[in-house]
Amino acid sequence: MDKFIYHKNEQFYRKKASVFLSNIVGDQMETKKILVLGNSDSGKRTALKHICNNLVETEAASYGKTIRNNKKLQIFSPSSAERFQFMKDILSKNMDGTIIVIDNTQGITPNCEEMIDFVEEKDVPYIIFANKQDLNNGPLYSHYPCVHIIPTEAISGKGVIEGLNILLGLMENKHANEIHAISY
Repeated sequence: MDKFIYHKNEQFYRKKASVFLSNIVGDQMETKKILVLGNSDSGKRTALKHICNNLVETEAASYGKTIRNNKKLQIFSPSSAERFQFMKDILSKNMDGTIIVIDNTQGITPNCEEMIDFVEEKDVPYIIFANKQDLNNGPLYSHYPCVHIIPTEAISGKGVIEGLNILLGLMENKHANEIHAISY
């Protein structure tokens, strides 16, 4: 009987220790907020399905979470450029990076230019997904010289995770530069 009680207690304490450790590690994991912008039907939601676990979709916006490179990512995406105009101040608060999804069959539209200008004003790292490469694999021309343009096919997922990793690298470099600048 004593062995049975000891065995039950051992399982109980192992489970408690496991939960305790996961809470500590989970609390130490850095959280980053990423905004995904683009015109309606550019492929934002389709791309997000390749990135996020448990994507929540509404008429107004999509929201998802994932863990990449030991960081918790919270990803928000308004459903259209019009909704972005309405929600941009709320959604952009504390954002760490942005993905702008552009339909490569249409190129950079005036709405896309407004989104890019908005993100550049916020001074956060961003990349452009030149999406729908399966329909038009021509280069996307941009007068924004310092932006990374990643060819993607959201429907198949090609380039999506690679693009996200590039953005995370840019975000990490910006953070490292800020720390370096502060340390002087």
